[in-house]
Amino acid sequence: MDMDLNNRLTEDETLEQAYDIFLELAADNLDPADIILFNLQFEERGGAELFDPSADWEEHVDYDLNPDFFAEVVIGLADTDGGEINDIFAAFCCAARKIISCAIFCGVNNL
Repeated sequence: MDMDLNNRLTEDETLEQAYDIFLELAADNLDPADIILFNLQFEERGGAELFDPSADWEEHVDYDLNPDFFAEVVIGLADTDGGEINDIFAAFCCAARKIISCAIFCGVNNL
């Protein structure tokens, strides 16, 4: 897979892309009660965090998940404003390239 360091998304663009995908897929992958909970509490406790891809993703793809070009995004709720997300609603492994606009794999709810 040919990658170009000059064609990467910023961290904010990667988070925004993953959040948009989450919103599109939530109704098909979450219980209605979880969607209501997330929507009611997102303003105060919600967030998205960016990480290097964990080794768990390697079983879902057949190429190297180089952290220069791929990112894991976790979306969910924290116990406190600005706290670590501990109620995970989705995790994505995204290609952080401007020409790719989809998630590689989506794991949903309490990963």
